[in-house]
Amino acid sequence: MRLEGQRLRSRAGSVGGLGLTVLATSAMGYVLLVLAGLHLSPAENAVFLGFWGLLMGVGSAFSPLEQELSWQTAVAGGKPDSGALRTFAVTQTIAVVIAAALAVPAVSTRLFDQHRVLALVAGCGIVAFPALYGLRGLFIGAGHTGRYSAVLLAEAGVRLACFAALVLAGAGNLTWLAVAVAAGSGAWLLFGFRVRGLVEPGPPAEAWGPLWRRMLGLSLSAALTASVLTGYPAVVKLVAPPGSEEALSGLFLAVSLLRSPLLLVLAPIQSLAVPTVVRVLQQPDGARRLRRLAAVGAAGTLGTGLVVAAVAYVAGPWVFHLLYRDKFAVSPWTMAGLGWSGTALAATMLTVAALVARKQTSRVVVVWAVVAGLSLGVLLVAPGGILVRAVLGATVAPTAGLGVALVLVTAVRDQRPR
Repeated sequence: MRLEGQRLRSRAGSVGGLGLTVLATSAMGYVLLVLAGLHLSPAENAVFLGFWGLLMGVGSAFSPLEQELSWQTAVAGGKPDSGALRTFAVTQTIAVVIAAALAVPAVSTRLFDQHRVLALVAGCGIVAFPALYGLRGLFIGAGHTGRYSAVLLAEAGVRLACFAALVLAGAGNLTWLAVAVAAGSGAWLLFGFRVRGLVEPGPPAEAWGPLWRRMLGLSLSAALTASVLTGYPAVVKLVAPPGSEEALSGLFLAVSLLRSPLLLVLAPIQSLAVPTVVRVLQQPDGARRLRRLAAVGAAGTLGTGLVVAAVAYVAGPWVFHLLYRDKFAVSPWTMAGLGWSGTALAATMLTVAALVARKQTSRVVVVWAVVAGLSLGVLLVAPGGILVRAVLGATVAPTAGLGVALVLVTAVRDQRPR
């Protein structure tokens, strides 16, 4: 009994420490984006936010590697087989292909025009992401929350420290600030020596074919997720009429401030949720407990979303005016809609973790296809101006996606993970 109590206290302490780490990394992400908005001109900041969205959006498409390795590690009891290395190799190959595509002159010019060197900088950061996510997945799956927290802090800290140093030194032009942001993806180099001994050298249990199909499916779902998070400004810009940049500039900044740190926060929490769901389903009443957790989470999302929306409505425009004066303007209803949508997206990501834990890749893709497709549909056919449609797309789509995710988690008979 005493031993069980010690284990519970240890687990609670680990979760609490990870929670503080997540708050710290989120705060550093906010500070960086605020500094960019203050330091750069509106036109430069728009380009920077496009770069940020590309780097973080494509990088987040590799976050399933973290969840997959955390799942493999949890199921194996602490050390996955060499299939973990295969999983990393698949993800790294995808990253290299994307980086090579960004280096094509026609692509880089289309993305950044005269600032096309930013596409190359983004490519370098993208290539470094798989090792970062892989290391995090191995650490959290094995229960090394201290090491995992250190990697999270290093990633966000390197970005902010390099960014702030360049600004203070007077060398904060657009290109070098982008390099500072991309440098955070290489923070795993500080911890690479810790990987030794975390993977069993034996033969993998899974063949290349199923592994490729699953990882491509998970990466596709993550890319769809990114299209409504960090990549949402780019999606809006594709369908917006010419000359809408000034009207949308405040919305783009608000989306970046509210959703980019959200992605940084939820990726580690979702990875923690995956092995937790595995352990819940391994219990005799695991299916019933999971459905109960989903119901409680849905009720909590409704209450939290309403509170967040109300706070955003009241405080959001005031905060923007305090930070930027009249440089950017965002209406109260826009802030309220983004506050609600952020809560719905957070709940959707955590609910999807249950599908990831059960290796139901196709259902994960279905959830995010609904969110991304509905978001684009609202942008294209909803009445009103582009700003109204953009806010509606950001609000309606995640709400519908959460409903679909809850149905898929609770309406299907659970099976114990293999």
